[in-house]
Amino acid sequence: MQSKKLMRMFTLGLVLAAPVAFAGDTTTQLACPEGTKQAGSKADGLFCRKPELAGGNLVAHGPYRSFHTNGKKAAVGQYLNGHKTGTWFFFDEAGTEYDKIEFSESNYHGTRTLSFASGKPHFIEHYQHGLKDGVVQELSEDGKVVRESHFVKGKEVAAK
Repeated sequence: MQSKKLMRMFTLGLVLAAPVAFAGDTTTQLACPEGTKQAGSKADGLFCRKPELAGGNLVAHGPYRSFHTNGKKAAVGQYLNGHKTGTWFFFDEAGTEYDKIEFSESNYHGTRTLSFASGKPHFIEHYQHGLKDGVVQELSEDGKVVRESHFVKGKEVAAK
């Protein structure tokens, strides 16, 4: 009976200590898609790459992570056949998200939200194939619209 209690306490101690023991781990493993390998460094950015080269460059394919010198994440995103795709997130050195951008074939495509240090939106922009297209808003820190413009294929057609 006593040994069962000791074993439970030992197991609980391991479970509680594990996160602390691995907190100093300096390696970051990406979940690379099958057929790709992790490349890069924390200083330059980590990404998954396909084994073939395109024009002498590595073809990024899968998750991407970069880090500030203090170890906090700087950028998180995805590559698809060498192009940025999906939603990418950018963070300041304190770890606060300041930019969120949707990509398609490495072009802005969708919504981009640039934020104040507080995390509240400062600019909300809409893009199609790399060009501003739709409503673009500049907001004050209290959430009020300071300026609003309407773009069509990269050209401003109306402003308030």
